[in-house]
Amino acid sequence: MPLSIARLKGYGSQSDLIRQGDIQLPKVRVSGIVPILQLPFDEFGGVLYEDLESEIDFAIKSGVHGIALGVASELNKLTDVERDQVISAVVRHVDGRKPIVIGTSGQSTSVTISRSRRAMELGANMAMISPDGFGGFPVEDVRRHYLSVADSVDIPIMLQDRTGASITPALMAQLADDHEAFGHAKVETLPTPPRFADTKRLAGDSLVLLGGVNGAFLIEEMNRGSEGAMASIAIVDVLCEVWEQYGSGDTSGAAERWERYTHLVEMYRYGQGMNYWMAKEILRLRGVFTSAYPRLPARKPDETAFREVREMCERLELI
Repeated sequence: MPLSIARLKGYGSQSDLIRQGDIQLPKVRVSGIVPILQLPFDEFGGVLYEDLESEIDFAIKSGVHGIALGVASELNKLTDVERDQVISAVVRHVDGRKPIVIGTSGQSTSVTISRSRRAMELGANMAMISPDGFGGFPVEDVRRHYLSVADSVDIPIMLQDRTGASITPALMAQLADDHEAFGHAKVETLPTPPRFADTKRLAGDSLVLLGGVNGAFLIEEMNRGSEGAMASIAIVDVLCEVWEQYGSGDTSGAAERWERYTHLVEMYRYGQGMNYWMAKEILRLRGVFTSAYPRLPARKPDETAFREVREMCERLELI
């Protein structure tokens, strides 16, 4: 029979455990700055594992509170074998220093369960799931999908509410009440500030809410109860500094500091896959990556865009 998650609300450190029969389930709380890794590829699409390790080291040195692989990591462009290899490499190099969140969304319940179980087996601390392929479905179908996954894995699940694969605030609150696996939500359906306010009002303290959209509304989300941000890693050191500054009580100073970087953030939010080129180019300019290729298809920006991003990084003293 499927094994339901034991009580997880109020959990503490990653090392704490809950006893359920003969199974010990991890109590994981993910908050703070949790960057989405960019996968480093060579020009032929091969994964550059030394660059991946360099990226993880950069993140941890910057003071992150967790590590994640998600949509922005181009997981959807990997074969199943490559996916396992990348997750294993991340788990191995992080080596327990930070909790690891893995995106396991699939176009069906069975695929989502399979990916979530595999992520769990490979050492992930939490699965992050959006309702891919469920657009326009009745709410009860989406709810049943999530509950089926939760009953099939033994790690917590982060609900991912994003534009194109949304979960209503009411459903997020309902799922948190339904099953203790659901203690976290990444809220990035635009516009995110009212989405945060609505979800917080309905879910209260039953959900840890984190932002996304590369931090485009970082300050506004924190003003509405955000407990973290899952954004691109390109300037994660700045994100960590802003997060600490805001947490110390200097909210206006944090807002002023983050505003300096919002134009650069827009550069790696380009559509048609250009965002991958831009984010990886920033990492290359900063000495984290040796190569800045995404997997195709991904439209390459023009040379002016590369010059603009370099000049912005210079002005901001990132390089």
